[in-house]
Amino acid sequence: MSHFSHLIHRPMRTLDPAFLHDERLFLDRGRNALAVMERHREHVVYEIETAKALAHAAHIPYEQVLTEEERVMLAVIGVGNQMRRDDAAGLEVARRLRLAKPPGVSVLEQEGEPAGLIDAWAGTDEALVIDGVSSGAAPGTLHRFEAHEGPLPADLFRPSTHALGVADAVELARELGRLPRRRLAVYGIEGESFDTGEGLTEPVKEAVETLVMELYRELEGRH
Repeated sequence: MSHFSHLIHRPMRTLDPAFLHDERLFLDRGRNALAVMERHREHVVYEIETAKALAHAAHIPYEQVLTEEERVMLAVIGVGNQMRRDDAAGLEVARRLRLAKPPGVSVLEQEGEPAGLIDAWAGTDEALVIDGVSSGAAPGTLHRFEAHEGPLPADLFRPSTHALGVADAVELARELGRLPRRRLAVYGIEGESFDTGEGLTEPVKEAVETLVMELYRELEGRH
């Protein structure tokens, strides 16, 4: 007995000639389209090489040369919780700056967990971090720290909704050698209410507007 006697043998179906005809037409159209695309690609490559040769002959640089400012990578990172009133101040600053950010600036939003923050500024030359804080100062007070120069005041940047926050992220990144290459500036917006709910209090709204304009002028001044 054959070793393959357990297989079920079925008679082969005869394919519909009309189907085979349509399939051949479909394959032919596909091959024709690929041929046209290949000719178009070769034409584009030829045009590019010709343009480069003409530019070289005329002593015109054809490769984009970025300025020092354009090469700098800068991240603006808003930190906060949308559902904790003034804790969303940093997120609001980031959203407004995103509408008209200058070239070379990445605008991000984070909840404040150290791993996410470190990833957000990884590989950048500079980073600006904005967070809502509670220190007992008047609501709307703006605090600014150059974090690359030393530790942040941990009590000021103690998160209200999770165990670790911006200050912890900065020190962890410092230990791991993962701070931004040149500078890390951290802005704290003094909050009035961190209760559950949406919407910034009036003093914090005003502080957000002030900081957005300040940062916008600073970023525009880079170019």
